[in-house]
Amino acid sequence: MYLAGVDEAGRGPVIGPLVVAGVVINKEDLDKLVEQGLTDSKLLTKEQRNEFYDKILACAIDYKIIVIPAEEIDYKRNNAINLNRIEINIMIDLLGSLKDWTEAFVDACDRNAKRLELTLRNNVRKEITAEHFADLNYPIVSAASVLAKVIRDKEIEKLHETFGVDFGSGYPHDPKTNQFLTEYYTEHQELPIIARKTWVTSRKVIELSEQKNLDDFFRNAE
Repeated sequence: MYLAGVDEAGRGPVIGPLVVAGVVINKEDLDKLVEQGLTDSKLLTKEQRNEFYDKILACAIDYKIIVIPAEEIDYKRNNAINLNRIEINIMIDLLGSLKDWTEAFVDACDRNAKRLELTLRNNVRKEITAEHFADLNYPIVSAASVLAKVIRDKEIEKLHETFGVDFGSGYPHDPKTNQFLTEYYTEHQELPIIARKTWVTSRKVIELSEQKNLDDFFRNAE
């Protein structure tokens, strides 16, 4: 039996891409990966994820990884395509293009997992299960989560090198990320192309920076 799994990495960050991965693996090979400790990528160390990444690709029947940069996410959101719809469209693309699978499992991005499941089934016309925490409960989704997470991390590392700054993980709760955005905006009066400008965090960085400039103006005028 060939199983397909789909999962994402980078849904919430204010910096960097959204990465969605799909993979098809023979159940026997998948069971061997589980015996070696395969689980949700969030529960693995970076070293373990990298090891499993190579093992997953070595036994995969097929796989596909889609990287959506920040500017594309912003463009679609500005054109009334919300993040759920962006991700669902990618899932449909992945499941439609992956070959030879008989059953698929997807980590649900919609609050209503059954609604997502029905949407995917209607579009792909095959047996698909969509559930929350599928990356923990279904090893094939764990495999997809590893692929997505490793590629997302590599993309962030490339951006660190490009900008010459370690801005951290790119998530709103990361102090390094917020410091980078604030300092970049202060210097350039715009956010970097790698920032998701439709995010609340981005708007707050701009508002706080402009408020500081306004405060400085009135302070100097006194």
